[in-house]
Amino acid sequence: MIRLSARGQVQYQFLSLLTLLLVISSASVLLGALYQLPENPLARFMAEAAVLRFAARSLSLTLATGLAAAGIAMASDAYSGSFSERALGVFLRAWVALVIVSLLASPIAPPHLLDALSAVGLLALLARTLVRQRRKIPASARRLPIRGFVIFADSPFLRVWQIGILLVCLSLLAEPFARADWDRALELFRGHVAYSIAALSVAFWLMTRFSAVERDWADDGVQIVASLIFFAGSLISLAALGLPPWMSYSAAVLVVLCYTILGGHVYRALGMRKQDRSLAPHWLAVAALFWLVAGGFLGALSLPAQLNQAMQQTALAAAGDWLMSWALLAVICAFINSVATELRGGNRRVTGYVPLWLVAFGAALSTILQGCRGVVEIYLRDQFALDSLAALELTAPLTQVWLVCLLAVAAGILCFALGFWARLPQIQVERSA
Repeated sequence: MIRLSARGQVQYQFLSLLTLLLVISSASVLLGALYQLPENPLARFMAEAAVLRFAARSLSLTLATGLAAAGIAMASDAYSGSFSERALGVFLRAWVALVIVSLLASPIAPPHLLDALSAVGLLALLARTLVRQRRKIPASARRLPIRGFVIFADSPFLRVWQIGILLVCLSLLAEPFARADWDRALELFRGHVAYSIAALSVAFWLMTRFSAVERDWADDGVQIVASLIFFAGSLISLAALGLPPWMSYSAAVLVVLCYTILGGHVYRALGMRKQDRSLAPHWLAVAALFWLVAGGFLGALSLPAQLNQAMQQTALAAAGDWLMSWALLAVICAFINSVATELRGGNRRVTGYVPLWLVAFGAALSTILQGCRGVVEIYLRDQFALDSLAALELTAPLTQVWLVCLLAVAAGILCFALGFWARLPQIQVERSA
């Protein structure tokens, strides 16, 4: 049994909800992937469109819930009393209701409506952090210059998180009003820019907890790397609309450089670890590797117009999206490990190595196989003029191995959840006077 404040209890409840969403998301992605088999046994019972919508919604809700929980933790860490116990309890209940309604309505409701619902919830949390932040900071210290830049608060982690969440909400709300040819660009912007910037703030915040890096280095690093990822992700997003040939190859070099700098920052933090037995550093290392491949390699590969057009609507494009989503989810898994370890009050692991390796190798190998399927699809389409159905039948062996890798990822997440729930302590709430 552990003693926590009501605020700590709500944070642990957020971690439990987040772990459940990870299981639902990984299982739904596996079910949706079964429809790529030539003869899918589930086709008789469930429509493919409904399953794919549910899988996409569960993944979106997992990312939003993880970033929301991380924002609450960072705000509480930066400004004591930033959230009242009553406000946190109300937000948790409202967010659980939002998750349930969105999941149940996902097969039939318009995706734009559910996106707007998630955006409203995130905007409410964002507004709360801004209001509380202004109240806690004296008027004389609200604008603090740092190396020529002017920021509005003294917590760069929280500030970068707020910018990322704002970009997520804007991209979700703008999608119904965008032209049809902008859909892919908005999707890439949300993954490579908005979600990534918010996840980067969480990653650097975690570095200050498990690593002995200087706080000034982390403060400057999160701002520098977030700016670079904004630049690189914007180039990757604009490539979906077509970049000039003279710009695409130089942009590819810049994108690789930006993600290499990200990897260098993570490597330095991992090389200066404290005596921390949680697996947060390991999950963050996995996230950095996935970021390097999804953004630095596959993202740069999609910049030339000819390659981008060839990759569209193939498994090669889906491979980059899949790996980028797991880079973000790996940061969320690191957050769960770190915060749960601190709330328990002991320097002990909350989850084990088995889910880490299953997810890391499963996601990596599934990306390789999906990329190979995409290359074969492009070759069959361009050289033999075969349609997508014929290409799907010819790549069935690769698809079957790919499904085994997805099964390993789902099994890893299930082991992650079982380990978390098996070590779930009894909580005695200490009411504040």
